[in-house]
This record gives sequence, structure tokens and C-alpha cells, in this order.
Amino acid sequence: MELCKFEVVKRLTTFLGVILALLVSGVVQAQEVSDYEAYARAAGPDIPLFRSRVADNYGNYYNGTYLADTLGFLPGTICFEGKTYENLSFDLDAVLQHVLMQREGSPIILDLGLERVSSFTRGSKTYVNLPALGYDVPAGFYERMAEGRGVIYKRVSKTLYHLTDLNHDARGFIGYDDSNYRSNLFDYYQLKEFWYWIQEDGTVQRLKSKRKIKTALQAVQAHETH
Repeated sequence: MELCKFEVVKRLTTFLGVILALLVSGVVQAQEVSDYEAYARAAGPDIPLFRSRVADNYGNYYNGTYLADTLGFLPGTICFEGKTYENLSFDLDAVLQHVLMQREGSPIILDLGLERVSSFTRGSKTYVNLPALGYDVPAGFYERMAEGRGVIYKRVSKTLYHLTDLNHDARGFIGYDDSNYRSNLFDYYQLKEFWYWIQEDGTVQRLKSKRKIKTALQAVQAHETH
């Protein structure tokens, strides 16, 4: 399935429009404009993607991680504003539900946000912006867990919480293993998972228990084998 199959392709900002906007702003000098023109010609349609803002720095004052997992940036493909881009690396800010992107050899991490991304892959994982496809589910990216008689998705959400005092231990609240847990920190990121089964007729079923998740996975996976 192509990443942009369900996305209504939006018209990208033209090169002339970008240059005119820069000239009107008066921020860049003539040499800078010339350098930008050279870059724009080389980058081509990549311009909107690489003009995203630099990602926030959360610091090291919290237990756990704000990211979806601890696997780090992994290579993948993305559908951004209706266009597919490859040979990039991605991660997911599970607090904001924003896609993070890093180009090989660059220390800069860009925040691509939520609304302009319909789906992306990260290693072997595929994430889909289900609300962008018209499904009535909370905003965010949903990892495709199984496909067959419908599709089962999981959404990982992280929330920052604060301990009232250090007599409590946040390990039991985090919801995942934190190998770098520090007992002198009050704040921690707690993980919550939300599972949904998008059935063949488009019906959305929230799977609220481990038993229902297991049953749904078995039903979908059994269908895959036939």
C-alpha cells in the first residue's frame, strides 16, 4: 500500500513564490538569496519538508522518554503534504504526536508536526494518521499491528507526571522499563496504549482489554493465513 494512497495531494509552494517571499521580507541579503536559489534548485520538491521547525529539546530532567520507544531514529519513508519522501530517518514524539526527522550525517532534528503527515514508516513499523483518513479516533499516529480481516492499530501516548515527593517510586507508574531510572527525579513520562480494530466495513472498534486485543489479533491473523 502506497503511503499517500488516501491523501488528497496538495499543491506545493512554487519555487518562485518562495523566492518572492524571501525578497519581500527583506531578511536576506543578495548573496544569501543567491545561495538559497542554488540550494532550492538542488533540493527541488524537498523544500517544504526541510523547512520544518527544529524540534524541541526536552532535556534530561525526567525519567523515561517522551519518544514512542527507545529504538531511536530508524530509516523510513513518509507521506508529507501528499508527496512521498524516502531515505530519511524518523522517530515519534509520543507526547505531542509529532513526527521527528533526521537526515543522515546531520545533528539537526526537525519537527514535522502532525497535520501535514498522513503516514510514515520507521524501520519495520508503519504509522498512520487515522483522523486524517476520516476515522473518528483521537488525534495522533497509530502503528499498524496486524492486517487481514481489517486492520489493528496501536497508539502510544506519553504524558508527563510529577511525583508529590521522593518517598514514592515512579518505576511502577511509567508503564515500561527505564534502564536509566534515577530516584532523585520527580518527573516522569508515563506510557499508555490505545488499540483499535478498523474492520472491513470501516467500523471502528476500541479494544479496551488485553483479552479483546488478543481475540482481535487472532481473528485478523487467522484470516491472513487463508
